[in-house]
Amino acid sequence: MQKTRNLFILTGLPEDVSCVIKSLQFKGMVTVPYGENVTNNLINKAFANNKSVLCSEDYYSEELSNTSITKIRVVSSNTSLDSLCNESKTIIINDNCSDQFAQIANNLGYDIGDHKSNSSGLNGTPTIKDCVYCKYLSGYIGENERTVYRSKNFFVMPTLGQFVCGYLLIIPFEHIMSNAELDSDVLKEFETVLEDIEYLLKLTYNNSNILVWENGTGNSGKGKAKDSIVHSHVHICPSSLNSDKIEILSGFPFETISISELSNYKEHSYLLIRSPEYSSWKINNNPELYIPRQYVRQLLAEEYNLPDDSWNWRKYYFKKNMTKTVEDIRTTLITNWNTLPERIKNNTSFLI
Repeated sequence: MQKTRNLFILTGLPEDVSCVIKSLQFKGMVTVPYGENVTNNLINKAFANNKSVLCSEDYYSEELSNTSITKIRVVSSNTSLDSLCNESKTIIINDNCSDQFAQIANNLGYDIGDHKSNSSGLNGTPTIKDCVYCKYLSGYIGENERTVYRSKNFFVMPTLGQFVCGYLLIIPFEHIMSNAELDSDVLKEFETVLEDIEYLLKLTYNNSNILVWENGTGNSGKGKAKDSIVHSHVHICPSSLNSDKIEILSGFPFETISISELSNYKEHSYLLIRSPEYSSWKINNNPELYIPRQYVRQLLAEEYNLPDDSWNWRKYYFKKNMTKTVEDIRTTLITNWNTLPERIKNNTSFLI
C-alpha cells in the first residue's frame, strides 16, 4: 500500500524551482508557492488531511519537521546528462514536469493523487449514457447473469476486481451519485436489502465478519477523476475490518451517524463505513481530506495478502471470482430454498 504524508522539497536555482513548483498541483498534496515560508502549522494541517507537502528548500527550515523528507533536484533542460546519470530524484524542466514528479513519488511508494487538472469538472449528475451501471441495466454491457438479487429500487451483483468471492455491490436503479440522495423510504429498503445480502453471504460462505462501505460522491461531482464511477454503489465484502479498525489504520476522524441522517451529507464526497455493532455508521465528509483511490480496497488487499496493486479493479478484473460468486449464491438458493425468508425468495427467484 502506498504511503501519504511526506514532505517533498525542491532544490535548485531559484528561477528553476519557481518555474516548476507552479505546475505541481496534485489532489493529495499541498503545494506551497515559491516565496512563501513553510510552517509547522501548514505541515500538521496537511498531514491531518492525509496529504503530503511540497515546498522549496529556500523557504524551509530543517527545524520544522522530523517527518520523512524527500529532496528532489530541479535542473534546466540543457544540464549535462553525465551529471544526472546517478540521480533518480531529478526533474528536468520541460513540458512534463508534473509527470516526472508523479513518477518519482510513485517510485518512492507515495500516493499524491491525480493532478488537479485531471478532474471531470462535473456540475451535476453525469449523463446516463456514459454510466457503466446504467449500460449494464440496459443490456448494452452484457453479463446480465451477474445480478444475484433484485428489489424494487436496488440490484446486487459481484464487483469487477473481485479479489475474494462474496464481494458484492448494492446499486440503486436510479442514476444518483450517492446513497445520500435517496429518500427515507428507499433508504429503509436499502437496509432490508443489506440484511438479505448478509444473510445469503453468511449462509454461502459461513462468514461472520462482513465489511460494508460507500465512497459517496458529492452531488456536484466536483473534483472527480474522469474515469470514476459516479453511480451510487455500496460495497459488501467478507473481512475482519470494520469502521473502528479503519479509523485507527487511516488516522482519519469519523463521525457516528444513523443511516437516516445520511441525506445531510450529500453535498461533499464522503467515506461511509458501517460500525461493528451494525446499528450505526461512521462517516468522514471533509472536503479537504485526501482519500486515495480505492482506499478501503487497498486495506482489504493487505488483509488478504494480495501482491502489488491487485486491489486495482481497473487493472485486475478477477472475472473468474465474479462467475464463481454467482454460482455459489445460486447453489445456496437452490439448496436452501424451502427454508429461505420469503423476501429473499421473491428477490432472487430469477436466478434459479
